Formats: sequence, structure tokens, C-alpha cells
Amino acid sequence: MMLKTNKSITLTGNTTINDERVVYYRAEISPNDSRINQSIQNQELYDANKQECRQDFMNFTKEVYEIEDQKHEE
Repeated sequence: MMLKTNKSITLTGNTTINDERVVYYRAEISPNDSRINQSIQNQELYDANKQECRQDFMNFTKEVYEIEDQKHEE
């Protein structure tokens, strides 16, 4: 028997409009893979603000890529 540990980074974010959470973002970055997810929390506000929500998702994804790139430089 042998203990094996793994290190991962979790990044979360939200798009909020008028103090209402519209989209929740979550990314998990580990040595072997990365996952980025989004969950629409308020479909009506999302539909009315798609461009802003999609821009936030692109910005969130960019932050994830920056963390991934930092890991590879270490």
C-alpha cells in the first residue's frame, strides 16, 4: 500500500447582474487535465445579457489558461 496525493487548483467565478447570479463558472486544473464548466443560474437574465455573459466566460477561460501556462513554466 502506498499513499498517492494529487495537487489541483480550483477557480470559480460568477456573472452577476443587479446582485443576481446569472452564471457560475468553475475550473479545475490538475497536472494531467483541466476542466472548465459554466452553469446558467438565471436563464431569463442570461438570455437578455448573452454578450456580457459570454464575454465573462471568455475572460474566465483566459484566467484558467494563464494559470495553466504558469504551471508549465514551473
